[in-house]
Amino acid sequence: MKTNKFTEFFKGKGYYVLLFVGVLAIAAVAVVGSRLSTDKDNKGEIDLNEPDNNIASEEYDDQLADNDPSSNVIVNKGQSDNSQTDDATNDLASNDTTIPNDDLIEFAEYPVDEDDGIGEANNAANDQVAQNDTSKDVEVPTAVETTGKTVQAQNTPVKLSFNINEGLMWPVQGNVIMKYSTDHTIYHPTLKQFKINPAIIIDAELGTEVKAATKSIVTDITNNEVTGLTVTTDIGDGYNLVYGQLENVNLQVGDRLDEGEVIGTIAAPSKYYSVEGSNLYFQVLQDGKTVNPMLFLR
Repeated sequence: MKTNKFTEFFKGKGYYVLLFVGVLAIAAVAVVGSRLSTDKDNKGEIDLNEPDNNIASEEYDDQLADNDPSSNVIVNKGQSDNSQTDDATNDLASNDTTIPNDDLIEFAEYPVDEDDGIGEANNAANDQVAQNDTSKDVEVPTAVETTGKTVQAQNTPVKLSFNINEGLMWPVQGNVIMKYSTDHTIYHPTLKQFKINPAIIIDAELGTEVKAATKSIVTDITNNEVTGLTVTTDIGDGYNLVYGQLENVNLQVGDRLDEGEVIGTIAAPSKYYSVEGSNLYFQVLQDGKTVNPMLFLR
């Protein structure tokens, strides 16, 4: 009888109901277990593209800043970053060279209209420049040495002009004992040799007055071993006259001479002209080069 009831149970509807419920229960357990296993496996993983809500926003920002140096993310790190910004601002302020407003006011109130000596200093400088101006018609040396003493110049500009048509008067009356010669040599009795002669040697008695050949200004007074006491004058237009073998010269550099005014007297000849005897050494220069005096003497 018992066997028949058990057999009938499996053949009845109650068996199928229990079987269906069991299958559902097993399926539900399997689904729940699968989800729990998936959550357990993914528990330690973090998606960098979608940040986990469990990570603090500050840590996430720091991570982005560390992983991407070129990122434009501005990280707010609280009070410490604000203090660094304040320090940077203070450094800029300490390096600021802008003049304070007080200094600007003080500079603006400088009494520019008062006489503080600047004008006088400028005037003095201008006067000094004017005194040092060398743009003169005739340049006159400040001093030259003559026979052991210094002759001071009279720095007086003079406009001179040499009239070639009028020519030069003879500084002394006498014969030319040695002619001008630069293209060939002539005989020098004292030296006993042939040499060129850049001047003319005029025979003159000892003590004869030597006169200025034209209007001129004294530019040099010096002792020369060859020509003795020698005076050089400027007659304008680049011409100079040289008078040698002199004594009793009472002139100074810068003195102006009229034509015929006495320059000095004939001295005893230097050792280079002892055989020729007392004479006047007379030379004409044009722009520093010697020319024949006989071309200009009347």
